[in-house]
Amino acid sequence: MLVVVSVDMEGASQLGSVREIFGCFPEYWQTGKPRLEADVAAACEGLLAGGASDLVVIDNHGGNTINVSAESLPLGARLETWNVFDLPAHGVDAMFQVGYHARGGVDGFLSHTYLPGLRLRLGDELISESHGRAWAAEVPLLGITGNDRHHETLGSLSETPFLVVQESLGRGVMRPVFSEPHDSLDAIRAFAESCARDSASRPSIEAPAHVTFEASMPNGSEVAEEMLHAGWTRVGEVEFSVDLESWRDAREPLAAAMDAALAPFMPYWLGGFADAEAATGADQARVAELAIIFDAWAEESHPDWYTEPARALPVAEPIA
Repeated sequence: MLVVVSVDMEGASQLGSVREIFGCFPEYWQTGKPRLEADVAAACEGLLAGGASDLVVIDNHGGNTINVSAESLPLGARLETWNVFDLPAHGVDAMFQVGYHARGGVDGFLSHTYLPGLRLRLGDELISESHGRAWAAEVPLLGITGNDRHHETLGSLSETPFLVVQESLGRGVMRPVFSEPHDSLDAIRAFAESCARDSASRPSIEAPAHVTFEASMPNGSEVAEEMLHAGWTRVGEVEFSVDLESWRDAREPLAAAMDAALAPFMPYWLGGFADAEAATGADQARVAELAIIFDAWAEESHPDWYTEPARALPVAEPIA
């Protein structure tokens, strides 16, 4: 059984700060990345013990170029850079999600949908990254580890086995369910093993078909031309829609919406880093500016859906 392990970061069991999820900050290298890698390794060990014969780990977190190092994985697991929409072509049998967070607009730890500000809806359902990736894979979703508010707002994926490893205390703070790191890793390992053993009873995820896909973002009026060029129709000042025959048709519109939502951050973004030394060599004045942006983003409340322009960043002007 070939299982793809889809990795995100904000829902890792021992994370405590927004600065642990971006490679430009020292906290990422000191605690963030090691904590994520420990969760992923434990999940892989459990899946292998439960009967998975081959594991492919896909790093779906955008906070750094590589968030999970190959050397952190157990024997039997390997890293690949496959796009989730290409998983059916790779003969994947099942998916397991590690470190997942609630969708944007939910009052949960570092909640968002792919990017700050982006909101997505399919039919009548506000969706999360768990939805988009599971629908793209079109295989059984064996289980998810992550945030409590994500578990509570899964909607159409609510029957998926879920191990809550962190409890939200607002958007900027969480409390680990297991205070001792080794207890959280044991729980993740045992949960993943159980999910793999029960894989035969998990149905394949059926992606919605013949539906309207909608997006909104605070800067929607500023990126309307780019969205229209990508096939979206403008249905409001900051809202867009596109009709899909199947979820596979969402690949390009989704990529365009992500690029559009990312636009306000690009003047500040420093890119990815290979190691802590490279991050230390970055422009520290810009790192400090990013700290202001993301600290503020982590503390602010955000709406479920944007219907009018709003401030996308806690700073008014880009760096000169």
